[in-house]
Amino acid sequence: MQRWQMFLLASPSFIALACGSKHAPNDAVGGGSSTAGTSSGGAQAGGTSNWAGASNGLAGGGSGGAGATAGSGPLPSGGSLNAGGAASAGAAGSSGSGGAELTWVDPCRGTAATGYVADGLCASPVGTVNNARQIAFSSNGDLWVVSVNGQIRRLRDANANGSYEAAEIVVWASTGGNGQNVHLDEQAGYLYSGTTAGVRRWKWSAALDAGGDGEEVMIGQPGNANHPKHTVHVWDGMMYVMSGSSGNASNENTDKSQYDTQRSVIKRFKLADFTPGTPFQWSAGEVFVKGIRNTLGFALDGMGRMYGVQNGQDDLFYGGQDVHTNNPGEVIVRLEPGSSHGYPFCFVAQQVSGKTLGAQLKSEAYANNSKDDAWCAANAAPPVTFVQAHSAPMEILFFTQASRSLPERWKNGAFVSLHGSWNRNPGSGKKVIWVPFNADGTSPLPTASGDSVNFPYEVVYGESQDKVASGAGQTSNGGLRPVGLAVSPLDGALYISSDGDGKLYRVGLKQRP
Repeated sequence: MQRWQMFLLASPSFIALACGSKHAPNDAVGGGSSTAGTSSGGAQAGGTSNWAGASNGLAGGGSGGAGATAGSGPLPSGGSLNAGGAASAGAAGSSGSGGAELTWVDPCRGTAATGYVADGLCASPVGTVNNARQIAFSSNGDLWVVSVNGQIRRLRDANANGSYEAAEIVVWASTGGNGQNVHLDEQAGYLYSGTTAGVRRWKWSAALDAGGDGEEVMIGQPGNANHPKHTVHVWDGMMYVMSGSSGNASNENTDKSQYDTQRSVIKRFKLADFTPGTPFQWSAGEVFVKGIRNTLGFALDGMGRMYGVQNGQDDLFYGGQDVHTNNPGEVIVRLEPGSSHGYPFCFVAQQVSGKTLGAQLKSEAYANNSKDDAWCAANAAPPVTFVQAHSAPMEILFFTQASRSLPERWKNGAFVSLHGSWNRNPGSGKKVIWVPFNADGTSPLPTASGDSVNFPYEVVYGESQDKVASGAGQTSNGGLRPVGLAVSPLDGALYISSDGDGKLYRVGLKQRP
């Protein structure tokens, strides 16, 4: 059996990595790193990761990952999220050797990338896809990459050398434009992606080398102006679709004093009600959350809780003063049915004289704003935490799966890609960070020390280690500008897409745990 075939399933021999560093608050979530192995694969103790069979469709003859106990673990490949956060079973592994032992393959193979990488880790460029946005792995190890022009590419490392050559990259389908992400619903056999008009889906299997035309699932969604992207995810039989604002501080509602319900929202649609040939209409979707300016990345944690990252307002004024350099805090928010998050009326204070870090304050960037700080405090959900102003977070990915290529102490925290923005000098962002999360779903807030703010995250890989500024000038359009994040089911490393230089990167441990 080749090395690349021996990855997905946790085994009794899985070893926790200490790395000699201070443990994050969430180290003990799900009962640590001990696993309980079985003949058909291991179920990680405490419910942090649950698998049955060989979910990579290679080792052990399996066809897909399967979920485990209700509410106890992350959504496995091929599984779905039930109401209340229960993970239901996907397609279990079929007959064969009963699942491969989780092994370690050197993530440092290939040429070292430039830039900063966390102690004990390495970074390597592994392929090129120009203007790449978000990325995703299917359970057989194929990497899926969407470009801005809507081309959906499948990357398959056929020669198992740890990189993607041109011959291993195929254009599998096209959205026709406005590319942002794909969501693979392996259990149902579909791949979803946003389009200019809404969402399309294609019949999917690991054996298909092209998706064809696909079918419209939802249409009528605004796909223009400042924030046209349509991030889509499918969980628990519901299709969740994000719509960004049309402008910096804008509102499409005819009553400008009320939250917008057509843009700056996430809506959801019940897929059981979908009739082929009759797409859902955007206007008829259920408003799941509102008051979000441009939440390009949203994801589930290991307990089925939903979180998103938001690009905040530019050119902010407060109390008649220009406060934009260090405001707003770029927030991580908990997304719950019916929640409201302040935009465009409010912003999250990172550094405003006399105001508490994380407070929701009145935005003077929104013309004729009738709200005040008291309204914002009562009508805008507080952030879970936030990062440096104008870092432009693009994606959030919770690290819940078994891996021997990433530090065990990072388990149950979240990776966040920071793209960088034009609206700050010195620039910020241009890196990937790890954000700690606690067992109850909270995360530490930044703290103030004199005129500085400390952000309690770790830089994983980026242009620099500096948590606040990245370079002396405004963020350029070139170089490293992270967008997509995914952990490989084959080698357990973190993969990153960058649309500034068109590169894909792999980050993992230098030493075998």
